[in-house]
Order: sequence, then C-alpha cells, then structure tokens
Amino acid sequence: MTSIPLTLAEAVPLGTVLLHRLLDDAGIRSLVIKGPAFVELGVRKPKHSNDIDLLVAPQDRTAATEVLAQAGWSIISHWFPPALDDIIYSTTFRHPQFPATLDLHHHFSGFLAGDAFDVLWPSRTSVSIAHHDAVTVGREHALIIEGLNAIKLLDHGSRAEAADRVVGVVADVDVDAVAEAAESVGARHTAAPLITALGGGSPSGPPPPGYEQWVQRGARNSGRDLVLD
Repeated sequence: MTSIPLTLAEAVPLGTVLLHRLLDDAGIRSLVIKGPAFVELGVRKPKHSNDIDLLVAPQDRTAATEVLAQAGWSIISHWFPPALDDIIYSTTFRHPQFPATLDLHHHFSGFLAGDAFDVLWPSRTSVSIAHHDAVTVGREHALIIEGLNAIKLLDHGSRAEAADRVVGVVADVDVDAVAEAAESVGARHTAAPLITALGGGSPSGPPPPGYEQWVQRGARNSGRDLVLD
C-alpha cells in the first residue's frame, strides 16, 4: 500500500498537535503560538501557515531540543549564545519525513520581561487543532504576539499601519486588558502601536531596558549586526 504524503495545510495542524504532545509527555511545558491556534482565538485571519510555532521557557530550551532530536528533528538554523536571546529568539527544526518545519521559540521579539513565559503560562487557554486540544496563550497575549509579529520586521514609521491591519481582524477586545497583558510581559512600549490602534493611550512609564534597540532593530538581523551584538 502506497502512503499519501501530507500537504503543508495538513502537516501544520497535525504537526502542531504531535509536537506539543511530544514535549508534554516529556514533562516540558509548551504553548502553541501563531498559526491555527490564533485563528481559533479570533486574532488572525484563517490562512494556511507554513510552519509550526511553539514557545517554551528559556530554561527548557536544551531539554526540548534533546526531546526533538530523539524524535528525528534536527536543527537547520544556528544556535546562538544566550546573550543574543533578545535578538535570535527561536530555533528552526525539520524532520526528513515531515513537510513542515518547527520554530521553537524560547523568547518572543518585543517581550522585554525575562519571566515572560511564566507570566503567559497561568493565563493559558485551550483550543481545538486537528480535532485535538492544544494549549495556547490567552487571547490578550495572543493579540499582542500577533501585533508584534506584524511589526517586528518593519521600520518604526511603518508599524502603525501594520498594527491597524491586525486590529481590523479582531472583535470584542478590551483595550485595558490588552494593555495590562502587554505590561505583564514587558511589551507595553513595544506593543504601543497595537494598543494605540485599539484606541488606548500611550505608555505612561519609562521604557524598559532593551526598548531602544528593539525600536531600531526589531527582528531585523544582518550578518554585520549580529557580529556587533
């Protein structure tokens, strides 16, 4: 009997559930982010994702990598030292028999709080992906991640327009709850374009360390910039 290979549209939700469960069985907490989870939460338009995105606590990065390696997943991106975690925030894996890659995030660009994962974990929620339950972030945090993901590669002057597009997808949003959620992960300043697009005000306190670098760089990384960092 000849097997029929998975399409990318099939592989992403199925792989998300598979890898999320693989880490959970190993005792490693992970949160599904972006992709089908955020479609289910209503913060992203339905579309086919090209890869799988999971977020783990920074201290679990090594253990998660070992579990994935034992299951046949190999790293196809570089492993950078912890000093660059605010810039290089994920590791990409692939499996020779699976058509979708995995981005394993140990940090998210724009989250300037060192304990962001431990803030996200208590407010986690469950969504249905490929007819299975998967754990993802709360809706407010999901909207912040979606907004930061939309603006992180843009120049500072283009971020407001991108935030408007993100906000145009969502409904029934409490802007104060979003602002509070952003504050909790150190993203009140980096997510300011999103909160402004929702009708909220500007942040009142001083920006946290790392904010100015994020404004200038976001997630844009040239080889020269990485050498300097």
